Amino acid sequence: MGKKLIAALIFSFLLMPTLVAYADVIVEPENDFFNRYRNECVFLGRSFCAVDEDGTTPVKKAPNSAENVAYVASAEIIYVEYSCLYKGEFWGLTSRYPDNGWQELYGWVKLNEFYVLYDYVAFEEDYSKDFYAYNGDFDTIKETRAAIAWPWPGADSPLWTIEDIDITNFRVLHAYKDRQDREWGFVTYLYGSPNIWFCLSDPLNRDIPVFNPAPKAMKWEPETVHNDIGKSGNTVLVIIIILVVLLVVSTVILIKVFWKPNEQKLGGYGDD
Repeated sequence: MGKKLIAALIFSFLLMPTLVAYADVIVEPENDFFNRYRNECVFLGRSFCAVDEDGTTPVKKAPNSAENVAYVASAEIIYVEYSCLYKGEFWGLTSRYPDNGWQELYGWVKLNEFYVLYDYVAFEEDYSKDFYAYNGDFDTIKETRAAIAWPWPGADSPLWTIEDIDITNFRVLHAYKDRQDREWGFVTYLYGSPNIWFCLSDPLNRDIPVFNPAPKAMKWEPETVHNDIGKSGNTVLVIIIILVVLLVVSTVILIKVFWKPNEQKLGGYGDD
């Protein structure tokens, strides 16, 4: 009886990973690409515009879907929240907003059909060597209790004014000084505003001259390594097949070891 219990436990242990892997493949919500491959998607948070100036670019329900859920008009700016690599092509998950006629849903676009706009990421790529740790105490912002947010130092125009700033929640990740010795601070998040710059030397001046205007939008180059979802899907299938083969082989071995119906017991009665 003990041998049978041990065999059953071993069989269950071998079967468990196969069932879990198989369940991961078939239980995922249908047409919910992002939820299915959330771990392979990389946060992007950047704005793009379509490359095609004469037509429209389709927005797909999923990178592997033939269904178009919307279209992006030429020169229209979209916000791409996440990127992924699917069968050798980069795709972006974009929000669709009511103010441009779209519903509040999500769709995927091929990122090679779009240009990325200059932003805080591009500014960091250009000037990170000049960044330094901020050791001040925010004297000017303590006085004003308000500051104007900028997309990057020297941008074409400011974003908006943030008021009633609680200095205890004000954290500068890194600082930068421009050629006029104005000090700027980068804040990753403040009161619903992510990835913004403040002019720490002159926080309420909306008329700072433009000294770093945005260049033309350019093709996007991924800043983070992506795992190819198409290839990883094949890998999962191969793993499942290997586990099934191991399960079959292990079962055959267990049967040979523990199941011997024709074996005669020692000390039994023979024929008369």
